Amino acid sequence: MEPHSSYTLPYIPPLALPEEMATELRNEMVDLYGKHHVLDNDFILNMAQPSDSYQRRAARNITRDATKFLETHLTPSSAHLETAASKQGKGKKSTESPSSTSTSAWIAHIDEMRDWSLGKPLCLESGIYGPIMAFVSYVALCVQAQRDKAGSTAGIRRLICPADKADYQPDDSDDKTRVCIGLCSMDFDDPAPTASTRTPYHKLLAVIEAWGCSIYSKDAFLQLYEDTRQMYQEQHDLRSAWGITICGHEVRVCHFGNDIAVSSKPMDVTTPKGRRSFIEILVNWSMCEDSQLGRDPTIGYMPDLDCWQIDCPDDTSRGIDTKPRRYYFEDVACRANRLFGRHTRCFLATNIKPTVDSPLVPSVVIKDAWVFAKPSTGEDVRDETKMLKKIRATLGEHIKPEDDIIYPEIVVGGRVSFVLDHARIEDNTKVMYQGSDLADKDPDHFRVHRRIVMSQIGQRLHTLESVDEFITVVCDVMRCHNAIFKYCQILHRDISDNNILVIKQDGIARGLLIDFDCAIDMSIERTEPPRPEMTGTLPFMSINNLSESNVKRTVLDDYESMLYLVCWSATLGIGSSQHHREGKDLEKLPIAEWRKLPIGAIVRAKRDHFGTENSLNTKIAAYFSSAKGSNGANGDPDKNMLTRFVTVLRRMLFDNRGDGVGPEYRGTRKIEVPRVQSSWSVTEDAILSLLENRGALSSACDKPVVINPFEKRVEKCNVIARDLLALITTYWKFAMKRQSNPKPASQGQVETAADDAKGKGDDDGDDDDEDDD
Repeated sequence: MEPHSSYTLPYIPPLALPEEMATELRNEMVDLYGKHHVLDNDFILNMAQPSDSYQRRAARNITRDATKFLETHLTPSSAHLETAASKQGKGKKSTESPSSTSTSAWIAHIDEMRDWSLGKPLCLESGIYGPIMAFVSYVALCVQAQRDKAGSTAGIRRLICPADKADYQPDDSDDKTRVCIGLCSMDFDDPAPTASTRTPYHKLLAVIEAWGCSIYSKDAFLQLYEDTRQMYQEQHDLRSAWGITICGHEVRVCHFGNDIAVSSKPMDVTTPKGRRSFIEILVNWSMCEDSQLGRDPTIGYMPDLDCWQIDCPDDTSRGIDTKPRRYYFEDVACRANRLFGRHTRCFLATNIKPTVDSPLVPSVVIKDAWVFAKPSTGEDVRDETKMLKKIRATLGEHIKPEDDIIYPEIVVGGRVSFVLDHARIEDNTKVMYQGSDLADKDPDHFRVHRRIVMSQIGQRLHTLESVDEFITVVCDVMRCHNAIFKYCQILHRDISDNNILVIKQDGIARGLLIDFDCAIDMSIERTEPPRPEMTGTLPFMSINNLSESNVKRTVLDDYESMLYLVCWSATLGIGSSQHHREGKDLEKLPIAEWRKLPIGAIVRAKRDHFGTENSLNTKIAAYFSSAKGSNGANGDPDKNMLTRFVTVLRRMLFDNRGDGVGPEYRGTRKIEVPRVQSSWSVTEDAILSLLENRGALSSACDKPVVINPFEKRVEKCNVIARDLLALITTYWKFAMKRQSNPKPASQGQVETAADDAKGKGDDDGDDDDEDDD
């Protein structure tokens, strides 16, 4: 089995996306297509069939009648059809509106799609748009006719219509991508679309990417990937997504889940079977449940109040049968901006229903995500809800006000459920792919839809105003991290810019550690052996983590992530007083290698950048953003402070020299030490020499001993972590004091703070080793 991998990319200034990141985004789509796409699986066509047996029969009947009428009128000439239409539609006004049942309107659409449906070549690629839109409109008229005939008893929920126009850039697009054809879900009372606006992504049901020839099928999929990514980003209630590619005369339907995109076999619209299949999927989309279209039934827009309502689970012993709590939100703090993965969204909400006279005032944050889990809640050792409840109860007992530690506080949370066919069911990937083997291909990719309500509301890390605020916040987070691990035995494993919130208390910026999706409760005994896994946010992942080694993950990995986070933020620029870099500037620096695949290249870059203090200073710290108007490093106290901070952090992590920590515990690379007459003992001088020179071993050496410093450091984790906590605490006090009374820090003050931290770590001895596990 492949090692489990789950990583994300960090925050990048959004203005960099349209130009500088276009090529990178395209390359990302190519990579995602290779890893996640499943071709030629027609089961997804069944996924759209109405769940109710009566509606399935009705859908088959509409498909049959629409196909029969199309096949009857597709081949004869238009003149003959117009004569027949005039006889059948005598006295009726012809109209192009989807609400019309006029036969002449049907035939007009058939006329427009005739050449394409009969396989005639089209002069221009754009010539395919009109026939496709005519096909979709024809099916909508057939569905509307049945609705007019049978009323609400027809079981028809919506009309599937083409968007206002073809080949356009949606108003809410974050790049220059153009949509070939958009499909909209329309209620029967909705006005017909007009050609005067560009339908935004947040109003689209699906996108059709149409290309002129079948040889471009992969290009069509890649473009559909980008369109669907933006749909996830703009639609707060989207749990899965549909799309269509049409290359020449071949139609493929595509369904996007959290970990795979599945496309059907091609439907050849030049054949009656292919045309019927295309009609069938459009009819099924008109009649199936909202959840089958990928909509979240537990989130709904309230147009009268211009806000959303959302139901949040309250996990108790009764599980999904517990009545959910209702909240209301307008603002979205975090969007699902990735095509695959957890699709994490965060909403600023309140449990008080707003009115026209009482606007919505947020009091909580709701986190919504699809996370890896075990099917049974009792076996789910990585349940974030359970961990947060444990943190709330345990730290509430042990942390005193004078400790001044901010920790996450959960209100309610659990697995999302909704009602389908008069029964409440849990929302998970097995339900999404029910009846197929798609969810069972990799049992480790079982996901549940989880929603958590937190009491604290904060801002993103990049909103900080000064370096003092930044140091306070990151040190706050690591002090919280230490308390959570000490008292709860929960290891976070994803220290990143996305998982830190800034909270203002009496005007002072404080830090809050959030998002325990990747965390693990070390106190739970596991029945299965550990396996290599890679979790976290790409640039901030530790070398050990990136390497997917069997070396035990410890708090040192999270401190290492914090080191990378400080370097990353210092390079981008912190606060209003520093110069800020955009994505194009970052790409020119060595630190950009931390987010460029393949993973092995990132590992090599970090080993090199942090192998020595000189390497850190010349390849990373030298490019820290400087203050506006500063004259070099000596005239920039903030840059000096950050440089000193990361230098000491690196020294404690990789060049540790604490009690009982020998030279074999140092460095970022494995070393080979020669055996002496098959003895395992080696001299300190020999190790130091190898660490410094990395030279080749003598050919006379017997099989060498390979020493992995990351593995050795696990043995002294408590000692090293103790010194790191002392450093963090000292810098935290220093920065907190300067927030209250901001003055430029001199080089002497910075060095004194670092020396004090190291001194405190040395003075503590080994008395606290057992308490700091």
